[in-house]
Amino acid sequence: MYAAIRLGPFNIIPYVSASGIYTDNVFLTKRNKKADFSYSVLPGIKLNLRPIGRHGFYLNYDADYARYGTYGEADYFVQSADAALDLDLPKTLRLKIGDKIVSGADPPDFEGDKTAPYLYNIARIEASYVFFDRVGLGVNYAHELKDYYKRRTDEVDNFDTNTVGGTLRFRILARTSMLLEYTYSATDYRKLRTTNNSYSNIINSGITWDITAKTRGVVRGGYVVKEYYKLDRTDDTVYISADVSHEITSRTIFTLSGIRSVFDSSRADNNIQYSSSYLSNQVSASLQHTYRKFTGSIGGSYIYDRYLHDDLGVGTRRKDRVWRGWVGIDYQMQKWIKLGIKYRYANLDSNFDSEDYAENLISFFVTLSL
Repeated sequence: MYAAIRLGPFNIIPYVSASGIYTDNVFLTKRNKKADFSYSVLPGIKLNLRPIGRHGFYLNYDADYARYGTYGEADYFVQSADAALDLDLPKTLRLKIGDKIVSGADPPDFEGDKTAPYLYNIARIEASYVFFDRVGLGVNYAHELKDYYKRRTDEVDNFDTNTVGGTLRFRILARTSMLLEYTYSATDYRKLRTTNNSYSNIINSGITWDITAKTRGVVRGGYVVKEYYKLDRTDDTVYISADVSHEITSRTIFTLSGIRSVFDSSRADNNIQYSSSYLSNQVSASLQHTYRKFTGSIGGSYIYDRYLHDDLGVGTRRKDRVWRGWVGIDYQMQKWIKLGIKYRYANLDSNFDSEDYAENLISFFVTLSL
């Protein structure tokens, strides 16, 4: 739990976290695995404007510097800044404006490879209005871009995406609402992948509920159509997403999330050569329990990715199954110091043997804050 320094109307929370990670498979390969230990230091600051009426503002910044003991090519330095302004205007009109920028790096794919640095930015604006205390109308727009630099081969993933959407919400019970949503998105790969430019349409309906003080969630279902117009290729499927949390007791929380949709393949994920797109089914669950100053968590996830085209021309399409499981415990020693340790196992099983891997990872951290 963070305390805060008060400076005029602002709450300022500086913090620093140091962590260590051991992995038995740095480059996520099936054979000739390489083990290594890394450490990282992450200083950061949170700045919040204390509410003025019902308006709010926040700014978060952190910088993560990590070094590996043996394979220095995997070292990275990542900076992230996120700011948002929330305006609760008269007559039930609400406006949110935000921007997030990341100076990051993708990890190397093999021994001797280097990290792939990039700049990422997403700017967003949302507006909503409530009629008759029961019907809500919302519109949103986001501009997302990613730019790799230093190596031309990485620029294949440079893109701009413009997304616009609308939501109609109807409250049917005190804590339950029906949703009808539409989203249009256009993606432009600005360098070497112009043939993969696409636009997509998603229409879905759903329900959002807060049935009791202990159970809340959002479930959506609909249809997505993704058109790769320069490839003369259309991919479509049933769209499903869900996020549910339930307080089993005041100290025990269960969460469940999942999504089914079509995604673009990428060089960063080492899958662009197989197909321009893939259908992904993902589900994740976790259980968290707090006892005094200790918080334990256990969870797992399953992902099934089915690539929709045989762009390699080998007579079969790639299919991946990814399993992950984790267990961890945190200890809030004092209000200003927190310790934690976590174990994670990951396994990717593909019908292309070269993509298989398994990894065991152990991490620990200590966080200091005012």
